[in-house]
Amino acid sequence: MSRSPRPGRSRRPRRKHPIPFRQRGGKPVTDADGPSTNATKAGSPVVMVVAWLWVAVPFLYGLYQLAEKSSKLFE
Repeated sequence: MSRSPRPGRSRRPRRKHPIPFRQRGGKPVTDADGPSTNATKAGSPVVMVVAWLWVAVPFLYGLYQLAEKSSKLFE
């Protein structure tokens, strides 16, 4: 009498790892292809502040509106 395989396990072999995404030119992407030197440079502090404000101000306004409207629900 043969034993049945364990539940949840198939007898099929595991799939091979997928081929890494290839850049233009057909060269496989590797860890050595890390970010370019331009991408690792820090931007101007002024640009960083403006970018954070661009995101933070509408976010905080939305939180304010949420608190204002939700407080009316619990009156």
